[in-house]
Amino acid sequence: MWVRNAWYVAGWSHELEPGRILARVIIDQPLALYRKTDGQVVVLEDRCCHRFAPLSMGRLEHDDLRCMYHGLKFAPDGRCVEIPGQKLIPQSAFVRRYPAIERGGWMWIWMGDEALADPASIPDSIRLDDPAYCMRSGQLDYAAHYLLIDDNLLDLSHLSFAHEKTLGLDMPQWADERPRISALERGLRVQRWLRNQPSRSFMRRWGEVLDLWNSYDFLFPGIFLLRTAFYPVGTAERCKGAVPSEPPLFLRYDDQAVTPITSRTSRYFYAAGARSADIDEDRVGRLFAVVEAAFNEDKMIIEAQQKLIDMDPGRRMLPTSLDAGPTQFRKLVQTLLEHDGQPGPVANATAQAS
Repeated sequence: MWVRNAWYVAGWSHELEPGRILARVIIDQPLALYRKTDGQVVVLEDRCCHRFAPLSMGRLEHDDLRCMYHGLKFAPDGRCVEIPGQKLIPQSAFVRRYPAIERGGWMWIWMGDEALADPASIPDSIRLDDPAYCMRSGQLDYAAHYLLIDDNLLDLSHLSFAHEKTLGLDMPQWADERPRISALERGLRVQRWLRNQPSRSFMRRWGEVLDLWNSYDFLFPGIFLLRTAFYPVGTAERCKGAVPSEPPLFLRYDDQAVTPITSRTSRYFYAAGARSADIDEDRVGRLFAVVEAAFNEDKMIIEAQQKLIDMDPGRRMLPTSLDAGPTQFRKLVQTLLEHDGQPGPVANATAQAS
């Protein structure tokens, strides 16, 4: 089962060049994406209503899309406007159009009831072409269910082990410290302090160790908006574990999105960087190289995990206190499935992982 009444990331905006038709699959639905002459993104069902040929193999004619199997032509709203050799066009000659919006460098598609598509519910993220930021981006295709990737992002304790030579180098506190988890309407907010963490690269100018404030919102279906702030040692103690109010020495931005393709394939979009005033292209390149190495470590273990799950799908996993985030999020997903994409009441109390 899929949650249809939700916004899904279909790709980076820069992937969809003018004049190009992009084929995508999201929650088992084939999609054809293209731009009108004014630059607006159009998303149609990638299945001609005539003989079910892929429209993504078709041809753009001004703002219309022609199927190159038998020549039916479709307007941006999905209506068939021409059938070669036939004057009468039946009302049933159309393909589904999906609402689409570009925001924060991503193309978002609403897969459910168009009347419920609210652009205001799309979270803010950093635009890759925003000159105020220096960001690098990439993507990975997984042979795994999207919720296994979500589990990974909602439990960063794995950094101390899966990434012991990359993102978690000399940082056992990722596994030892439990975060504070609070409920959002369609996700969770996860926050924690990590004290006396070893400095990396250019940040050694501020000392050999720093305090790190790690905070991210994780929203359905897998939108991960992480802000990592670095402070002088002692800041966490002064803040008594609360959200810091003073400006950090350095602030890192990580924006990621998990998109389910099928029950066993997913696409993972990611970007990392900082404000342009705080980092240059060389340093963000080195930072991003570590990020990509770590994400390939994730991909290797999650795909292996999926294979083992499929060998014995009825076997239950052993829960631990590390699983508070994944457990709460999966309960939210179940609620969305049961209520056609509409979340239940947001819990007022903060849930403390213990």
